[in-house]
Amino acid sequence: MSLWFSKNTSSGEISPARRKQLKDLCRKLNVHVKALALLDRAFTHASYSHENRDPLYNYERLEFLGDSVLNLGIAKLLYETRPNEKEGSLSALRSSLVDEKTLFEIAEQFSFYDYLKLGKGESLSDERARVKVLADVMESFLAVYFLEHGWENSFRLIKRLFSPVLQRRLEDGIRDYKSQLQKWALARYKEYPVYKVIGEEGPDHNKLFTVEVTLHNKWRAISTGRSKKDAEQKAAEQLFSLVQEEHEKEKENAS
Repeated sequence: MSLWFSKNTSSGEISPARRKQLKDLCRKLNVHVKALALLDRAFTHASYSHENRDPLYNYERLEFLGDSVLNLGIAKLLYETRPNEKEGSLSALRSSLVDEKTLFEIAEQFSFYDYLKLGKGESLSDERARVKVLADVMESFLAVYFLEHGWENSFRLIKRLFSPVLQRRLEDGIRDYKSQLQKWALARYKEYPVYKVIGEEGPDHNKLFTVEVTLHNKWRAISTGRSKKDAEQKAAEQLFSLVQEEHEKEKENAS
């Protein structure tokens, strides 16, 4: 164990009640983590750290690291388990496994919200904010595990947590809404949907993009995501849902 790790991850700085709480989380996840102070940081929101006059004591730096650990882990998982898939299919699968909704689903499975330290004025009552924060915390947790246990153990954990999700994706099929919307638009209007980034917020390593998609001067949808591609897919999903509803109404009126 490195000198940095041993100095900065002891559990002496957190209360016995918090140690007990974090150990309970580890039992749920079926993992062993000695670095409880670092795990505490991984479950600390910026609103709490600012209230306590330590703006760096939150999950944001860990989330930056965990994002890379997760992407590499999922890439390795897909490379090993899908030997006949082409690069494009592998990329689509990876995107569907590391998106906010998937990370949020796994975080919810282990009740991550119950272990999160929030500032007094923060409740995450907004669903979009809750999804984003718990997705970030999932990555932060993976960073803690990586720092303590190394790459091979981290990959085994990622494989255990994400293999069931991968199986569901393969059974249900990947929902590529951009492709579906484009196919419909070309058939209906002989036009392509137009995507435009209309907003960016947050630091470079943790940006939130807002994308607008328009079609035929009639259809419009706006959504946000942690990458431009993610935001485009979500906007396409919204718009595709709208055009499908319209199509169903037209069928009803024609009958």
